[in-house]
Amino acid sequence: MRTWLLALLVLAAEMVLLVWDPALPPETAPGVQTLTQAEFVLGDAREPPETGWQVVSLPDSWRARRPQAKGVAWYRIRFDLDAVPDAPKALYLPRVAIAGEVWLNGSLLNVRLPDGAPGGRELRFNDQPLYFELPSRMFRAGHNEILVRLLGDPGVRSGLSAPRLGPAPVVSAMMMPQRLLSTAMPYVLGILMLSAMALACAYAYRRRQYLDIPMTVAFAAIALILDLVHDLPFTRSEVGVLRVVAVAAGLSCLCHVAYRLSVLRRPRLPRWIVAVALLVIGFVLATIPLGLATDLVSLLLMPFYVLVAYVLALLLQTAWLQRSLRMLLLALTALVWAATFVHASILALDVTHWDAFRYNTAAGVPLCALMVLILAERFVQDRDAALRSRGEAVDAERARILQDMHDGMGAQLITAKRLALRQDVDRGELALVIDESLQDLRLIIDSLDVSGGDVLPLLGNLRFRLAPRLAALGIRLSWNAEAMPPLAGLNAGGALSILRIVQEAINNALKHAQPGHLHIEIGQDGAALRIQVQDDGKGFDAAVAAEGGGGTGRGLTGMRLRAERLGGSVAVDSAPARGTRVTLRVPPQQAP
Repeated sequence: MRTWLLALLVLAAEMVLLVWDPALPPETAPGVQTLTQAEFVLGDAREPPETGWQVVSLPDSWRARRPQAKGVAWYRIRFDLDAVPDAPKALYLPRVAIAGEVWLNGSLLNVRLPDGAPGGRELRFNDQPLYFELPSRMFRAGHNEILVRLLGDPGVRSGLSAPRLGPAPVVSAMMMPQRLLSTAMPYVLGILMLSAMALACAYAYRRRQYLDIPMTVAFAAIALILDLVHDLPFTRSEVGVLRVVAVAAGLSCLCHVAYRLSVLRRPRLPRWIVAVALLVIGFVLATIPLGLATDLVSLLLMPFYVLVAYVLALLLQTAWLQRSLRMLLLALTALVWAATFVHASILALDVTHWDAFRYNTAAGVPLCALMVLILAERFVQDRDAALRSRGEAVDAERARILQDMHDGMGAQLITAKRLALRQDVDRGELALVIDESLQDLRLIIDSLDVSGGDVLPLLGNLRFRLAPRLAALGIRLSWNAEAMPPLAGLNAGGALSILRIVQEAINNALKHAQPGHLHIEIGQDGAALRIQVQDDGKGFDAAVAAEGGGGTGRGLTGMRLRAERLGGSVAVDSAPARGTRVTLRVPPQQAP
Protein backbone atom coordinates (compact mmCIF):
# COMPACT_ATOMS: atom_id res chain seq x y z
CA MET A 1 0.00 0.00 0.00
CA ARG A 2 2.83 2.36 0.84
CA THR A 3 4.39 1.73 -2.56
CA TRP A 4 1.12 2.55 -4.35
CA LEU A 5 0.76 5.79 -2.39
CA LEU A 6 4.27 6.74 -3.39
CA ALA A 7 3.48 5.77 -6.99
CA LEU A 8 0.48 8.14 -6.89
CA LEU A 9 2.78 10.88 -5.65
CA VAL A 10 5.12 10.12 -8.54
CA LEU A 11 2.22 10.44 -10.99
CA ALA A 12 1.21 13.72 -9.34
CA ALA A 13 4.76 14.97 -9.73
CA GLU A 14 4.60 14.06 -13.42
CA MET A 15 1.41 16.08 -13.79
CA VAL A 16 3.09 19.08 -12.14
CA LEU A 17 5.96 18.79 -14.58
CA LEU A 18 3.42 18.92 -17.42
CA VAL A 19 2.41 22.42 -16.38
CA TRP A 20 5.95 23.73 -16.24
CA ASP A 21 7.14 24.63 -19.73
CA PRO A 22 10.51 26.41 -19.47
CA ALA A 23 11.11 26.52 -23.24
CA LEU A 24 7.76 28.17 -24.05
CA PRO A 25 8.72 31.37 -25.90
CA PRO A 26 7.44 34.62 -24.39
CA GLU A 27 4.57 36.31 -26.15
CA THR A 28 6.20 39.74 -26.12
CA ALA A 29 9.53 41.40 -25.49
CA PRO A 30 10.78 45.02 -25.74
CA GLY A 31 10.85 46.09 -29.41
CA VAL A 32 9.41 42.76 -30.64
CA GLN A 33 6.21 42.44 -32.66
CA THR A 34 4.17 39.27 -32.19
CA LEU A 35 2.12 38.86 -35.37
CA THR A 36 -1.13 37.18 -34.33
CA GLN A 37 -3.33 37.98 -37.36
CA ALA A 38 -3.06 36.16 -40.67
CA GLU A 39 -5.01 34.97 -43.68
CA PHE A 40 -5.29 31.30 -44.59
CA VAL A 41 -6.16 29.32 -47.69
CA LEU A 42 -5.85 25.64 -48.58
CA GLY A 43 -4.24 24.84 -51.92
CA ASP A 44 -1.18 23.08 -53.26
CA ALA A 45 -0.30 25.78 -55.82
CA ARG A 46 3.34 26.82 -55.98
CA GLU A 47 2.22 30.47 -55.81
CA PRO A 48 -0.29 32.00 -53.38
CA PRO A 49 -3.83 32.14 -54.84
CA GLU A 50 -5.67 35.37 -55.46
CA THR A 51 -8.93 34.38 -53.73
CA GLY A 52 -10.29 32.15 -51.01
CA TRP A 53 -8.39 33.66 -48.09
CA GLN A 54 -9.87 33.44 -44.60
CA VAL A 55 -8.84 35.48 -41.58
CA VAL A 56 -7.31 33.38 -38.78
CA SER A 57 -5.55 34.11 -35.52
CA LEU A 58 -2.11 32.78 -34.72
CA PRO A 59 -1.04 30.37 -33.43
CA ASP A 60 -3.22 28.21 -35.68
CA SER A 61 -3.73 24.50 -34.96
CA TRP A 62 -5.19 22.45 -37.78
CA ARG A 63 -6.32 19.70 -35.42
CA ALA A 64 -8.39 22.18 -33.40
CA ARG A 65 -9.83 24.23 -36.29
CA ARG A 66 -9.78 22.00 -39.35
CA PRO A 67 -9.12 18.38 -38.24
CA GLN A 68 -9.63 16.89 -41.72
CA ALA A 69 -7.36 19.36 -43.54
CA LYS A 70 -4.58 17.71 -45.48
CA GLY A 71 -1.90 18.84 -47.88
CA VAL A 72 -0.49 22.29 -48.54
CA ALA A 73 -1.87 25.64 -47.34
CA TRP A 74 -0.80 29.27 -47.53
CA TYR A 75 -0.59 31.79 -44.69
CA ARG A 76 -0.36 35.50 -45.44
CA ILE A 77 0.80 37.73 -42.58
CA ARG A 78 0.86 41.48 -43.15
CA PHE A 79 2.50 44.11 -40.95
CA ASP A 80 3.42 47.79 -41.29
CA LEU A 81 6.67 49.60 -40.60
CA ASP A 82 6.94 53.35 -40.23
CA ALA A 83 10.33 53.32 -41.92
CA VAL A 84 13.01 50.98 -43.15
CA PRO A 85 14.81 49.76 -40.00
CA ASP A 86 18.31 51.02 -39.33
CA ALA A 87 19.57 47.66 -38.05
CA PRO A 88 18.90 44.07 -39.11
CA LYS A 89 15.82 42.43 -37.70
CA ALA A 90 15.18 38.78 -36.83
CA LEU A 91 12.15 36.66 -37.65
CA TYR A 92 11.39 33.78 -35.28
CA LEU A 93 8.72 31.09 -35.75
CA PRO A 94 8.72 28.80 -32.68
CA ARG A 95 6.83 25.98 -34.35
CA VAL A 96 6.15 25.14 -38.00
CA ALA A 97 4.46 21.78 -38.43
CA ILE A 98 4.86 19.70 -40.39
CA ALA A 99 7.12 21.76 -42.65
CA GLY A 100 7.02 25.06 -44.43
CA GLU A 101 8.73 27.55 -46.71
CA VAL A 102 8.88 31.15 -45.60
CA TRP A 103 8.84 34.29 -47.81
CA LEU A 104 9.35 37.94 -46.90
CA ASN A 105 8.31 40.56 -49.43
CA GLY A 106 8.79 38.10 -52.29
CA SER A 107 12.15 36.70 -51.10
CA LEU A 108 12.43 33.03 -50.11
CA LEU A 109 14.11 32.70 -46.70
CA ASN A 110 14.59 28.92 -46.59
CA VAL A 111 14.37 25.93 -48.91
CA ARG A 112 11.20 25.28 -50.87
CA LEU A 113 8.95 22.40 -49.91
CA PRO A 114 9.73 19.36 -52.05
CA ASP A 115 6.97 18.01 -54.22
CA GLY A 116 5.30 14.80 -53.06
CA ALA A 117 2.27 13.35 -51.46
CA PRO A 118 1.48 14.75 -48.00
CA GLY A 119 1.88 11.31 -46.45
CA GLY A 120 5.34 10.82 -47.89
CA ARG A 121 8.87 11.48 -46.66
CA GLU A 122 8.83 15.31 -46.55
CA LEU A 123 10.78 17.57 -44.27
CA ARG A 124 9.60 17.84 -40.68
CA PHE A 125 10.18 20.98 -38.59
CA ASN A 126 7.98 19.92 -35.66
CA ASP A 127 10.36 20.81 -32.84
CA GLN A 128 12.94 22.89 -34.66
CA PRO A 129 12.32 26.64 -34.51
CA LEU A 130 12.84 28.74 -37.64
CA TYR A 131 15.03 31.77 -37.14
CA PHE A 132 16.15 34.27 -39.77
CA GLU A 133 18.34 37.36 -39.40
CA LEU A 134 17.18 39.77 -42.06
CA PRO A 135 19.07 42.78 -43.43
CA SER A 136 17.32 46.14 -43.51
CA ARG A 137 17.04 46.16 -47.30
CA MET A 138 14.52 43.29 -47.18
CA PHE A 139 11.95 45.55 -45.48
CA ARG A 140 9.85 48.37 -46.86
CA ALA A 141 8.38 51.44 -45.27
CA GLY A 142 4.65 50.85 -44.97
CA HIS A 143 3.16 47.46 -45.92
CA ASN A 144 5.24 44.27 -45.58
CA GLU A 145 4.15 40.69 -46.14
CA ILE A 146 5.23 37.31 -44.83
CA LEU A 147 4.03 34.24 -46.72
CA VAL A 148 4.28 30.74 -45.31
CA ARG A 149 3.57 27.75 -47.52
CA LEU A 150 2.80 25.03 -44.99
CA LEU A 151 2.51 21.26 -45.31
CA GLY A 152 0.04 19.66 -42.89
CA ASP A 153 -1.48 16.26 -42.22
CA PRO A 154 -4.44 15.17 -40.07
CA GLY A 155 -2.33 12.32 -38.69
CA VAL A 156 0.28 14.70 -37.27
CA ARG A 157 -0.18 17.83 -35.16
CA SER A 158 0.03 20.54 -37.81
CA GLY A 159 -0.13 24.32 -37.73
CA LEU A 160 1.78 27.58 -37.41
CA SER A 161 3.00 29.70 -34.50
CA ALA A 162 2.67 33.46 -34.28
CA PRO A 163 5.87 34.93 -35.78
CA ARG A 164 8.06 37.21 -33.64
CA LEU A 165 9.79 40.11 -35.42
CA GLY A 166 12.22 42.44 -33.75
CA PRO A 167 15.86 43.37 -33.08
CA ALA A 168 18.13 40.40 -33.68
CA PRO A 169 19.73 40.31 -30.18
CA VAL A 170 16.36 40.39 -28.45
CA VAL A 171 14.71 37.80 -30.68
CA SER A 172 17.77 35.55 -30.48
CA ALA A 173 17.53 35.65 -26.68
CA MET A 174 13.82 34.74 -26.91
CA MET A 175 14.51 31.59 -28.87
CA MET A 176 17.71 30.55 -27.07
CA PRO A 177 16.05 27.99 -24.70
CA GLN A 178 14.25 26.30 -27.59
CA ARG A 179 17.34 26.34 -29.79
CA LEU A 180 19.40 24.81 -27.00
CA LEU A 181 16.86 22.05 -26.34
CA SER A 182 16.01 21.25 -29.94
CA THR A 183 19.41 21.62 -31.61
CA ALA A 184 22.23 21.18 -29.08
CA MET A 185 20.66 18.66 -26.72
CA PRO A 186 20.04 15.93 -29.32
CA TYR A 187 23.74 15.91 -30.22
CA VAL A 188 24.75 15.89 -26.55
CA LEU A 189 22.31 13.05 -25.95
CA GLY A 190 23.67 11.15 -28.95
CA ILE A 191 27.23 11.38 -27.59
CA LEU A 192 26.10 10.30 -24.12
CA MET A 193 24.14 7.42 -25.59
CA LEU A 194 27.17 6.17 -27.49
CA SER A 195 29.24 6.40 -24.30
CA ALA A 196 26.55 4.68 -22.24
CA MET A 197 26.15 1.98 -24.88
CA ALA A 198 29.90 1.26 -24.96
CA LEU A 199 30.17 1.13 -21.16
CA ALA A 200 26.97 -0.87 -20.76
CA CYS A 201 28.03 -3.43 -23.36
CA ALA A 202 31.49 -3.75 -21.81
CA TYR A 203 29.97 -4.09 -18.33
CA ALA A 204 27.37 -6.61 -19.49
CA TYR A 205 30.05 -8.62 -21.33
CA ARG A 206 32.29 -8.68 -18.27
CA ARG A 207 29.59 -9.47 -15.73
CA ARG A 208 27.28 -11.49 -18.03
CA GLN A 209 24.35 -9.55 -16.57
CA TYR A 210 22.59 -6.18 -16.72
CA LEU A 211 21.78 -6.62 -20.41
CA ASP A 212 18.73 -4.43 -19.81
CA ILE A 213 20.97 -1.36 -19.59
CA PRO A 214 22.39 -1.50 -23.16
CA MET A 215 18.92 -2.48 -24.40
CA THR A 216 17.42 0.60 -22.75
CA VAL A 217 20.02 2.81 -24.37
CA ALA A 218 19.55 1.07 -27.73
CA PHE A 219 15.77 1.64 -27.81
CA ALA A 220 16.23 5.24 -26.70
CA ALA A 221 18.76 5.71 -29.51
CA ILE A 222 16.26 4.30 -32.02
CA ALA A 223 13.62 6.78 -30.82
CA LEU A 224 16.17 9.61 -31.12
CA ILE A 225 17.11 8.57 -34.66
CA LEU A 226 13.45 8.49 -35.67
CA ASP A 227 13.16 12.02 -34.29
CA LEU A 228 16.24 13.48 -35.95
CA VAL A 229 16.62 11.61 -39.24
CA HIS A 230 13.97 12.71 -41.71
CA ASP A 231 14.87 10.83 -44.88
CA LEU A 232 13.61 7.42 -43.77
CA PRO A 233 11.77 4.86 -45.92
CA PHE A 234 8.57 5.30 -43.90
CA THR A 235 5.59 7.61 -43.93
CA ARG A 236 5.23 10.16 -41.14
CA SER A 237 2.52 8.06 -39.49
CA GLU A 238 4.71 4.96 -39.58
CA VAL A 239 7.62 6.91 -38.12
CA GLY A 240 5.37 8.02 -35.27
CA VAL A 241 4.24 4.46 -34.61
CA LEU A 242 7.80 3.13 -34.67
CA ARG A 243 8.87 5.87 -32.27
CA VAL A 244 6.12 4.88 -29.83
CA VAL A 245 7.18 1.22 -30.11
CA ALA A 246 10.79 2.16 -29.37
CA VAL A 247 9.67 4.28 -26.40
CA ALA A 248 7.53 1.43 -25.01
CA ALA A 249 10.40 -1.05 -25.36
CA GLY A 250 12.85 1.43 -23.81
CA LEU A 251 10.54 2.16 -20.87
CA SER A 252 10.08 -1.58 -20.35
CA CYS A 253 13.85 -2.12 -20.17
CA LEU A 254 14.20 0.92 -17.89
CA CYS A 255 11.59 -0.59 -15.55
CA HIS A 256 13.60 -3.83 -15.45
CA VAL A 257 16.80 -1.89 -14.66
CA ALA A 258 15.08 0.08 -11.89
CA TYR A 259 13.56 -3.09 -10.44
CA ARG A 260 16.96 -4.82 -10.42
CA LEU A 261 18.47 -1.86 -8.57
CA SER A 262 15.64 -1.88 -6.03
CA VAL A 263 16.03 -3.99 -2.90
CA LEU A 264 12.25 -4.45 -2.66
CA ARG A 265 11.04 -7.63 -4.32
CA ARG A 266 7.74 -7.99 -6.14
CA PRO A 267 7.91 -11.45 -7.78
CA ARG A 268 5.14 -10.80 -10.30
CA LEU A 269 6.31 -7.34 -11.33
CA PRO A 270 8.79 -8.42 -14.08
CA ARG A 271 6.04 -10.46 -15.75
CA TRP A 272 3.67 -7.51 -15.53
CA ILE A 273 6.26 -5.25 -17.15
CA VAL A 274 6.69 -7.65 -20.06
CA ALA A 275 2.93 -8.23 -20.42
CA VAL A 276 2.05 -4.52 -20.46
CA ALA A 277 4.88 -3.75 -22.89
CA LEU A 278 3.79 -6.48 -25.31
CA LEU A 279 0.16 -5.39 -25.04
CA VAL A 280 0.97 -1.74 -25.74
CA ILE A 281 3.34 -2.57 -28.60
CA GLY A 282 0.76 -4.93 -30.11
CA PHE A 283 -1.99 -2.30 -30.06
CA VAL A 284 0.34 0.35 -31.47
CA LEU A 285 1.52 -1.81 -34.36
CA ALA A 286 -2.06 -2.80 -35.12
CA THR A 287 -2.86 0.83 -35.97
CA ILE A 288 -0.81 0.62 -39.18
CA PRO A 289 -2.85 -2.03 -41.05
CA LEU A 290 -6.07 -0.56 -39.59
CA GLY A 291 -5.25 2.86 -41.02
CA LEU A 292 -5.35 4.48 -37.56
CA ALA A 293 -1.67 5.38 -37.33
CA THR A 294 -1.44 9.00 -36.15
CA ASP A 295 0.57 10.80 -33.50
CA LEU A 296 -2.36 10.08 -31.15
CA VAL A 297 -1.11 6.47 -30.80
CA SER A 298 1.30 7.81 -28.17
CA LEU A 299 -1.74 7.97 -25.86
CA LEU A 300 -1.65 4.16 -25.78
CA LEU A 301 1.44 4.51 -23.59
CA MET A 302 -0.64 5.97 -20.76
CA PRO A 303 -1.22 2.60 -18.96
CA PHE A 304 2.51 2.05 -19.08
CA TYR A 305 3.19 5.26 -17.14
CA VAL A 306 1.29 3.87 -14.13
CA LEU A 307 3.64 0.88 -14.12
CA VAL A 308 6.65 3.19 -14.54
CA ALA A 309 5.45 5.24 -11.57
CA TYR A 310 5.19 2.08 -9.43
CA VAL A 311 8.72 0.92 -10.33
CA LEU A 312 10.13 4.39 -9.67
CA ALA A 313 8.36 4.34 -6.30
CA LEU A 314 10.26 1.14 -5.47
CA LEU A 315 13.50 2.82 -6.52
CA LEU A 316 12.76 5.88 -4.36
CA GLN A 317 12.07 3.61 -1.39
CA THR A 318 15.37 1.85 -2.01
CA ALA A 319 17.17 5.19 -2.15
CA TRP A 320 15.64 6.08 1.23
CA LEU A 321 16.44 2.71 2.82
CA GLN A 322 20.04 2.76 1.59
CA ARG A 323 20.46 6.50 2.11
CA SER A 324 21.87 6.54 -1.42
CA LEU A 325 22.13 9.93 -3.10
CA ARG A 326 23.13 8.25 -6.36
CA MET A 327 20.00 6.07 -6.33
CA LEU A 328 17.85 9.10 -5.50
CA LEU A 329 19.27 11.08 -8.42
CA LEU A 330 18.74 8.14 -10.74
CA ALA A 331 15.11 7.82 -9.65
CA LEU A 332 14.46 11.56 -10.00
CA THR A 333 16.05 11.84 -13.45
CA ALA A 334 14.07 8.78 -14.60
CA LEU A 335 10.94 10.43 -13.17
CA VAL A 336 11.57 13.62 -15.15
CA TRP A 337 12.27 11.61 -18.31
CA ALA A 338 9.05 9.61 -17.93
CA ALA A 339 7.11 12.84 -17.26
CA THR A 340 8.34 14.29 -20.54
CA PHE A 341 6.91 11.33 -22.42
CA VAL A 342 3.58 11.90 -20.70
CA HIS A 343 3.87 15.53 -21.75
CA ALA A 344 4.65 14.53 -25.34
CA SER A 345 1.58 12.27 -25.40
CA ILE A 346 -0.62 15.06 -24.05
CA LEU A 347 0.64 17.41 -26.77
CA ALA A 348 -1.04 15.24 -29.40
CA LEU A 349 -4.42 16.08 -27.88
CA ASP A 350 -3.81 19.76 -28.62
CA VAL A 351 -4.94 20.84 -25.16
CA THR A 352 -1.70 22.68 -24.34
CA HIS A 353 -0.23 25.82 -25.84
CA TRP A 354 0.60 25.41 -29.54
CA ASP A 355 4.21 26.46 -28.95
CA ALA A 356 4.71 23.86 -26.21
CA PHE A 357 7.94 21.93 -26.69
CA ARG A 358 8.59 18.18 -26.44
CA TYR A 359 11.24 17.71 -23.75
CA ASN A 360 11.81 13.95 -23.89
CA THR A 361 15.06 14.33 -25.85
CA ALA A 362 16.44 17.02 -23.54
CA ALA A 363 15.29 15.19 -20.42
CA GLY A 364 17.19 12.11 -21.53
CA VAL A 365 20.49 14.00 -21.16
CA PRO A 366 20.72 14.04 -17.33
CA LEU A 367 19.45 10.45 -17.09
CA CYS A 368 21.93 9.24 -19.69
CA ALA A 369 24.76 11.28 -18.11
CA LEU A 370 24.01 9.74 -14.73
CA MET A 371 23.95 6.25 -16.24
CA VAL A 372 27.33 6.93 -17.87
CA LEU A 373 28.77 8.05 -14.51
CA ILE A 374 27.34 5.02 -12.67
CA LEU A 375 28.49 2.57 -15.33
CA ALA A 376 31.95 4.18 -15.52
CA GLU A 377 32.25 4.02 -11.73
CA ARG A 378 31.18 0.37 -11.62
CA PHE A 379 33.47 -0.46 -14.54
CA VAL A 380 36.44 1.09 -12.70
CA GLN A 381 35.44 -0.67 -9.47
CA ASP A 382 35.22 -4.01 -11.27
CA ARG A 383 38.61 -3.43 -12.90
CA ASP A 384 40.19 -2.53 -9.55
CA ALA A 385 38.56 -5.58 -7.96
CA ALA A 386 39.88 -7.75 -10.80
CA LEU A 387 43.39 -6.35 -10.30
CA ARG A 388 43.17 -6.97 -6.56
CA SER A 389 41.89 -10.48 -7.17
CA ARG A 390 44.69 -11.12 -9.64
CA GLY A 391 47.27 -9.89 -7.13
CA GLU A 392 45.74 -12.05 -4.41
CA ALA A 393 45.79 -15.04 -6.78
CA VAL A 394 49.48 -14.44 -7.54
CA ASP A 395 50.27 -14.21 -3.83
CA ALA A 396 48.25 -17.36 -3.10
CA GLU A 397 49.98 -19.23 -5.93
CA ARG A 398 53.39 -18.12 -4.69
CA ALA A 399 52.51 -19.29 -1.17
CA ARG A 400 51.22 -22.60 -2.51
CA ILE A 401 54.38 -23.23 -4.50
CA LEU A 402 56.54 -22.46 -1.46
CA GLN A 403 54.39 -24.77 0.69
CA ASP A 404 54.55 -27.56 -1.92
CA MET A 405 58.32 -27.26 -2.15
CA HIS A 406 58.61 -27.25 1.63
CA ASP A 407 56.32 -30.28 2.15
CA GLY A 408 57.59 -32.35 -0.76
CA MET A 409 60.99 -31.58 -2.19
CA GLY A 410 62.17 -29.77 0.96
CA ALA A 411 61.49 -32.77 3.20
CA GLN A 412 63.15 -35.10 0.68
CA LEU A 413 66.28 -32.94 0.48
CA ILE A 414 66.52 -32.87 4.25
CA THR A 415 66.32 -36.67 4.26
CA ALA A 416 68.98 -36.82 1.52
CA LYS A 417 71.28 -34.55 3.53
CA ARG A 418 70.93 -36.73 6.62
CA LEU A 419 71.65 -39.88 4.61
CA ALA A 420 74.68 -38.23 2.99
CA LEU A 421 76.13 -37.43 6.43
CA ARG A 422 75.94 -41.09 7.48
CA GLN A 423 78.83 -43.34 6.44
CA ASP A 424 76.82 -46.57 6.60
CA VAL A 425 74.17 -45.52 4.07
CA ASP A 426 74.05 -47.19 0.70
CA ARG A 427 74.71 -44.71 -2.11
CA GLY A 428 71.93 -46.23 -4.14
CA GLU A 429 69.41 -45.38 -1.42
CA LEU A 430 70.74 -41.80 -1.32
CA ALA A 431 70.45 -41.51 -5.11
CA LEU A 432 66.86 -42.79 -4.90
CA VAL A 433 65.89 -40.07 -2.39
CA ILE A 434 67.53 -37.38 -4.54
CA ASP A 435 65.76 -38.77 -7.61
CA GLU A 436 62.40 -38.59 -5.82
CA SER A 437 63.18 -34.99 -4.90
CA LEU A 438 63.92 -34.16 -8.55
CA GLN A 439 60.71 -35.89 -9.63
CA ASP A 440 58.72 -33.78 -7.16
CA LEU A 441 60.39 -30.61 -8.48
CA ARG A 442 59.44 -31.60 -12.02
CA LEU A 443 55.85 -32.23 -10.92
CA ILE A 444 55.66 -28.75 -9.37
CA ILE A 445 57.03 -27.17 -12.55
CA ASP A 446 54.67 -29.19 -14.77
CA SER A 447 51.62 -28.26 -12.67
CA LEU A 448 52.26 -24.57 -13.33
CA ASP A 449 51.72 -25.22 -17.02
CA VAL A 450 48.09 -26.38 -16.72
CA SER A 451 46.12 -24.63 -19.47
CA GLY A 452 42.36 -24.40 -19.14
CA GLY A 453 42.14 -27.59 -17.10
CA ASP A 454 43.82 -29.81 -19.74
CA VAL A 455 45.70 -32.52 -17.82
CA LEU A 456 46.71 -34.63 -20.84
CA PRO A 457 49.88 -32.61 -21.63
CA LEU A 458 50.94 -32.85 -17.96
CA LEU A 459 50.46 -36.61 -17.88
CA GLY A 460 52.26 -36.82 -21.23
CA ASN A 461 55.31 -35.13 -19.66
CA LEU A 462 55.15 -37.62 -16.80
CA ARG A 463 55.07 -40.51 -19.28
CA PHE A 464 58.05 -39.05 -21.17
CA ARG A 465 60.12 -39.03 -17.97
CA LEU A 466 58.95 -42.46 -16.77
CA ALA A 467 59.62 -44.40 -19.98
CA PRO A 468 63.47 -44.47 -19.81
CA ARG A 469 63.44 -45.25 -16.07
CA LEU A 470 61.00 -48.15 -16.45
CA ALA A 471 62.82 -49.48 -19.50
CA ALA A 472 66.06 -49.56 -17.51
CA LEU A 473 64.27 -51.63 -14.87
CA GLY A 474 62.91 -54.02 -17.50
CA ILE A 475 59.29 -52.92 -16.99
CA ARG A 476 57.04 -52.48 -19.99
CA LEU A 477 54.90 -49.31 -19.97
CA SER A 478 51.62 -49.09 -21.90
CA TRP A 479 49.45 -46.03 -22.14
CA ASN A 480 45.86 -45.40 -23.27
CA ALA A 481 44.56 -41.80 -23.23
CA GLU A 482 41.11 -40.89 -24.60
CA ALA A 483 40.47 -37.53 -26.20
CA MET A 484 38.54 -35.58 -23.59
CA PRO A 485 37.60 -31.96 -22.81
CA PRO A 486 39.56 -30.02 -20.19
CA LEU A 487 38.54 -30.46 -16.57
CA ALA A 488 36.57 -27.34 -15.65
CA GLY A 489 37.99 -25.18 -12.85
CA LEU A 490 41.27 -27.07 -12.50
CA ASN A 491 44.11 -24.86 -11.26
CA ALA A 492 47.81 -25.44 -10.72
CA GLY A 493 47.31 -26.76 -7.16
CA GLY A 494 44.76 -29.30 -8.33
CA ALA A 495 46.98 -30.37 -11.22
CA LEU A 496 49.90 -30.93 -8.83
CA SER A 497 47.68 -33.07 -6.57
CA ILE A 498 46.66 -35.23 -9.54
CA LEU A 499 50.28 -35.65 -10.67
CA ARG A 500 51.40 -36.55 -7.14
CA ILE A 501 48.66 -39.16 -6.77
CA VAL A 502 49.64 -40.77 -10.08
CA GLN A 503 53.34 -40.56 -9.18
CA GLU A 504 52.67 -42.13 -5.76
CA ALA A 505 50.70 -44.98 -7.37
CA ILE A 506 53.59 -45.66 -9.75
CA ASN A 507 56.20 -45.45 -6.97
CA ASN A 508 54.20 -47.88 -4.81
CA ALA A 509 54.10 -50.35 -7.68
CA LEU A 510 57.86 -50.07 -8.24
CA LYS A 511 58.72 -50.38 -4.54
CA HIS A 512 56.36 -53.15 -3.47
CA ALA A 513 54.82 -54.98 -6.43
CA GLN A 514 57.84 -56.01 -8.55
CA PRO A 515 55.77 -55.67 -11.77
CA GLY A 516 56.73 -56.61 -15.30
CA HIS A 517 54.08 -54.48 -16.93
CA LEU A 518 52.64 -51.10 -15.93
CA HIS A 519 49.49 -49.79 -17.67
CA ILE A 520 48.11 -46.25 -17.36
CA GLU A 521 44.65 -45.40 -18.70
CA ILE A 522 43.11 -41.91 -18.89
CA GLY A 523 39.45 -41.33 -19.73
CA GLN A 524 36.13 -39.84 -18.72
CA ASP A 525 33.63 -40.97 -16.13
CA GLY A 526 30.67 -38.73 -16.94
CA ALA A 527 31.99 -35.19 -16.47
CA ALA A 528 34.81 -36.40 -14.21
CA LEU A 529 38.42 -37.29 -15.03
CA ARG A 530 39.35 -40.95 -14.51
CA ILE A 531 42.97 -42.19 -14.27
CA GLN A 532 43.86 -45.83 -13.68
CA VAL A 533 47.33 -47.13 -12.81
CA GLN A 534 47.47 -50.94 -13.09
CA ASP A 535 50.36 -53.37 -12.60
CA ASP A 536 50.79 -57.12 -12.89
CA GLY A 537 52.86 -57.41 -9.71
CA LYS A 538 52.42 -59.54 -6.66
CA GLY A 539 49.59 -57.45 -5.24
CA PHE A 540 48.57 -57.18 -1.59
CA ASP A 541 45.60 -57.47 0.71
CA ALA A 542 43.82 -54.11 0.35
CA ALA A 543 41.97 -54.53 3.66
CA VAL A 544 45.24 -55.02 5.55
CA ALA A 545 46.86 -52.10 3.75
CA ALA A 546 43.94 -49.82 4.68
CA GLU A 547 44.66 -50.56 8.34
CA GLY A 548 48.29 -49.57 7.91
CA GLY A 549 49.82 -52.97 7.37
CA GLY A 550 52.17 -54.04 4.63
CA GLY A 551 53.99 -50.72 4.42
CA THR A 552 51.60 -49.17 1.93
CA GLY A 553 48.88 -47.80 4.23
CA ARG A 554 50.42 -44.37 4.73
CA GLY A 555 50.90 -43.92 0.98
CA LEU A 556 47.30 -44.85 0.19
CA THR A 557 46.03 -42.58 2.96
CA GLY A 558 47.99 -39.63 1.52
CA MET A 559 46.62 -40.34 -1.95
CA ARG A 560 43.05 -40.43 -0.64
CA LEU A 561 43.49 -37.18 1.29
CA ARG A 562 44.76 -35.42 -1.83
CA ALA A 563 41.83 -36.76 -3.86
CA GLU A 564 39.30 -35.68 -1.21
CA ARG A 565 40.64 -32.11 -1.34
CA LEU A 566 39.69 -32.15 -5.03
CA GLY A 567 36.27 -33.60 -4.27
CA GLY A 568 37.36 -36.88 -5.82
CA SER A 569 38.23 -40.37 -4.70
CA VAL A 570 40.90 -43.07 -4.93
CA ALA A 571 39.84 -46.71 -5.22
CA VAL A 572 42.34 -49.57 -4.80
CA ASP A 573 41.63 -53.04 -6.15
CA SER A 574 44.33 -55.60 -5.27
CA ALA A 575 44.84 -59.12 -4.03
CA PRO A 576 47.93 -61.27 -3.55
CA ALA A 577 49.32 -62.59 -6.88
CA ARG A 578 46.70 -60.66 -8.91
CA GLY A 579 48.32 -57.27 -9.31
CA THR A 580 46.96 -53.89 -8.29
CA ARG A 581 44.68 -51.31 -9.90
CA VAL A 582 44.49 -47.77 -8.49
CA THR A 583 41.63 -45.64 -9.86
CA LEU A 584 41.57 -41.88 -9.36
CA ARG A 585 38.34 -40.03 -10.07
CA VAL A 586 38.32 -36.17 -10.09
CA PRO A 587 35.09 -34.21 -10.76
CA PRO A 588 34.97 -30.72 -12.36
CA GLN A 589 36.33 -28.14 -9.94
CA GLN A 590 34.42 -25.14 -8.62
CA ALA A 591 35.78 -21.84 -9.89
CA PRO A 592 37.44 -19.88 -7.08
